[in-house]
Amino acid sequence: MIGYILRRLLAVAVTFLAVSVLIFSMMHAVPGGPFDAGEMPLPPEVRARLNAQYGLDRPVYVQYLNYMAGVLRGDFGVPFQAPGETVVSLIAQAWVPSLLLGGLGVLIGAPLGILLGMAAAVRRNSWVDYLASAVATLGLTVPIFVTSMLLILVFAVWLNWLPASGWGEPRRWILPVAAYATIPLATYARFTRAAMLDTLNKPFVTVLRAKGLSERRILFRHVLRNSAIPLVTVFLPMFIGTATGSIFVEAMFRVPGLGSFFVTSIKTRDYPLEMALMLMLTLMFCVAYLVSDLLYALLDPRIRHAERRR
Repeated sequence: MIGYILRRLLAVAVTFLAVSVLIFSMMHAVPGGPFDAGEMPLPPEVRARLNAQYGLDRPVYVQYLNYMAGVLRGDFGVPFQAPGETVVSLIAQAWVPSLLLGGLGVLIGAPLGILLGMAAAVRRNSWVDYLASAVATLGLTVPIFVTSMLLILVFAVWLNWLPASGWGEPRRWILPVAAYATIPLATYARFTRAAMLDTLNKPFVTVLRAKGLSERRILFRHVLRNSAIPLVTVFLPMFIGTATGSIFVEAMFRVPGLGSFFVTSIKTRDYPLEMALMLMLTLMFCVAYLVSDLLYALLDPRIRHAERRR
């Protein structure tokens, strides 16, 4: 197991390095720069001075090495759109709304999806199964901005129960959390149904029933546990992807989270902020999949035995 963890950590380091090179190269491959002509063109001498100040007049490989040296020291640079702040402080301020609303969406949507998928698997080809399939299909195919618009239209405009946008009081969190929850609910309903149908057809389930175990104990203690590996695979990456901010949800509900920074950093060519966001996501997803693999070994002893035989 230790050797497996070390190999995965090495893979995380290689992936992180490869993504950093790719993103940095792609950012500088696009013609122009952050201080080039726009709505308010800068004089050439001012633009040249700013490029020299931020090191943008140096070769790309030199800029990359300097940036990564700063990253290793915990210095992600200064955002061009907010020179008075650091990239770390800017992300830290925007992290709270994205983590809170996105995390609540996943923590609410995932359990509901699991329960819906379990009900669909147990009552296969019934109205419950058809309802779960419809919910999963709609949740995965309808764009999130359409879902957000419908929530605003129904609960904020027609019924006037909730505020349509903003950030602050908990009442304003309900609609964005509901929008965030649609994707994990639909995903888990689909994955749980498929995994449990496959497990229910295994011979050990027939043996457990023959021993006289109750259906509830069979479902929750045996079937659900043996169906958990695909659910674990989905959870951590989904949690990270949702908690780091959905561009469309935050734009629709005017939430000051990380999603807006993804748009503005690309639009304004804010290299330090864009690199920091992409590296942060890369590292978090790599760690999420590493933790998922470790959880596999805890859930399924056969994985541990297979690792020992190598």
